Amino acid sequence: MFKYLKTALFSCCAIMAAHASGQTKYGADWESLRQHVPVPEWMRDAKFGIYCHWGVYSVPAYDNEQYYYFMHQDDRYDKMGTYRRHVALYGPLSEFGYHDFIPQFRAERFDPDEWAMLFKKSGARFAGAVGEHHDGFSMWDSRHTPFNAKNMGPRRDVIGELAQAIRKQGMKFFVSLHHENNYTYVKVKPEWAAADPKYAKMYGCQMPHDEWLGMWLDKSNEVVDKYCPDIIYFDAWMDQIPEPYKLKFLAHYFNTAEERGQDVIVTYKNKDFPRDICMLDHEMSNPDRIDPIPWLCDYAIGTGYHYSWGYVEGMALRTPKEIVHKLIEAVSNNGQFLLNLSPRADGTFPQDQKDIVANVGVWLWSYGESIYGTRPFSVSYEYTPENQKVHYTRKGNTIYAIFLDWPGQGATVELKQLKRGNTGSKIKSVTVLGLKEPHTCTFTQTADGLTFTIPPKTRIPSDLAQAVRIDLE
Repeated sequence: MFKYLKTALFSCCAIMAAHASGQTKYGADWESLRQHVPVPEWMRDAKFGIYCHWGVYSVPAYDNEQYYYFMHQDDRYDKMGTYRRHVALYGPLSEFGYHDFIPQFRAERFDPDEWAMLFKKSGARFAGAVGEHHDGFSMWDSRHTPFNAKNMGPRRDVIGELAQAIRKQGMKFFVSLHHENNYTYVKVKPEWAAADPKYAKMYGCQMPHDEWLGMWLDKSNEVVDKYCPDIIYFDAWMDQIPEPYKLKFLAHYFNTAEERGQDVIVTYKNKDFPRDICMLDHEMSNPDRIDPIPWLCDYAIGTGYHYSWGYVEGMALRTPKEIVHKLIEAVSNNGQFLLNLSPRADGTFPQDQKDIVANVGVWLWSYGESIYGTRPFSVSYEYTPENQKVHYTRKGNTIYAIFLDWPGQGATVELKQLKRGNTGSKIKSVTVLGLKEPHTCTFTQTADGLTFTIPPKTRIPSDLAQAVRIDLE
């Protein structure tokens, strides 16, 4: 711990000295910022990350993480009855506002080391949490707003504790920021409890816009300065932040990282940033073909009628197979995959979520060589004559064929995309991965494709997906 603090102190001193002398690499303009590498190689190697939506919205645990929005809507927009339920359970908005959930957000069982170990066992190479959602409650020790997790609710620096725990496990640290939507998210009515001026910095719409924009920038820079995140993820609606503020933030983050020796990433959605500076994120979707520019996709573990990013009671969950298949699809198309988990308000993960990511971890610890450190093959996938979908990745002189369904013991498989001339050099061996002992397959490679036979009595290695390693001469 002392070594970490000493290094951080040295870095901060070096940064302050560099800024004082004007020796910074990046200016607050797009041309200067284009010196930044949007997706460093470590991210392309890491492939899989986990983060969590956890905050005040985890207390009511109803509908979804945007409870703050829907509790303030009438029946035209409140399709899940959030407003009616809120009034019935807690009272009218004139008496019980969203801020009244904060004392109930105690996080009494939050253990950052336990979180980090869960992420590590799940196979994640980068991990973190939402730093602030649309609701204006910061999950770190902030001097720019009293509405933060150190001052209220948990009374702990959640982001700071997670940063240390996650890095201790050798993973990169991730923070997502969604507060760009705070100013326009909900228009507070005078009769609501939220209209009290003392809540202005939480319900941002009550502040003068310029003052709120300054707070947005101060908070964003504070996360950079205090926690040195390797990735900062911005939600949509960054178009609500004027260009000068975005430029100032990017220059500050990139210059600070330069002094620390970090290769950092800023993600964005839609067209909120230039793609040659930041990393494009696809929320709840992923391209179905190879994009030559690396990208990110993020999926919630929640699905179905109770689809939510934050914990809600009765939420349905994706299966391990769904998650692994989305990961494979993303990686074969030059993407990186981010999975969101949903802890309870007390800081614990429901057992069903832990079981799901444990199974994802078993697959990655068994087949990870076909995912980590790979790059796209010339095509991302093909269908076999038996209509089995096979995805491809490549690492040096090795091609991986990842089957979404097991062909079966003793089966003969034909892969037309691995015909002679497509692989660059001759195939040396074909091996089924994930078994206690290597199972080498007999094969032939012709101008029509690669044909190989899985040895008989080969027990199915996984019911999620299977990988075959093709080594080249």
